[in-house]
Amino acid sequence: ILAQSLNLTFGLGRLFNLSHIAVYAIGAYATAILSTEQGWGVVPCVLLSMVCSGLFALLIGAISLRLEHDYFAIGSLAFAAVVNALLVNWKSLTRGVLGIPGIPRPEIFAVDFYNNTNFLLLIGCSALIANLLMYLLFRSSFAARLRAQAEHREAAMSLAISIGGVRNQSFVISSVFAGLAGAFFSYYINYVDPSSFGLHEMVFVMSIVIVGRPGSFWGCAAATVFLVLLPEPLR
Repeated sequence: ILAQSLNLTFGLGRLFNLSHIAVYAIGAYATAILSTEQGWGVVPCVLLSMVCSGLFALLIGAISLRLEHDYFAIGSLAFAAVVNALLVNWKSLTRGVLGIPGIPRPEIFAVDFYNNTNFLLLIGCSALIANLLMYLLFRSSFAARLRAQAEHREAAMSLAISIGGVRNQSFVISSVFAGLAGAFFSYYINYVDPSSFGLHEMVFVMSIVIVGRPGSFWGCAAATVFLVLLPEPLR
């Protein structure tokens, strides 16, 4: 989910967004805080994580309207650094480097999701639905407009395509899916801390998109399977 959502902006839109891992972290922390301190259920936690990530994406969109190419990459990296600094230093909310432990597994219809097989089925079905929605996006006119602003900017503007509007929409949509991935990550690990959302994770997710060929939906899916499973036989 995380790699495919990055593929939407970086692959189709050619927007070198290095802050994608930051909105992933926001989704993970939103679920962690709401499920442990507030005792919220899985549905409101996941939905609010997606909303929070989407709202933060508007800040990235504001950066993209003022910066281009390499400058935008640096600006988005700075945004990710700010989010990481908040996770470390806002101790009253995030517990800093100690992280947030004891995140409960989801509770749906009395199914035991502490059983990893059940949890795998839940995440597998959710990933299929999320990827189906993104596949429809990749086949939509929105994807064509996003690709047009990346490859033929002047032609896109002559066709009355709003460059800023398309970019902002792509950031919000991709960040909403990243927030979903972050929520599932919290439920799976049962613990979050700032070290899980560093630059090394951003490099890994971007590597998936690059190996699968940026902008290719099925290439990204195949590269995910390949790069996630690659360490297992080596180990």
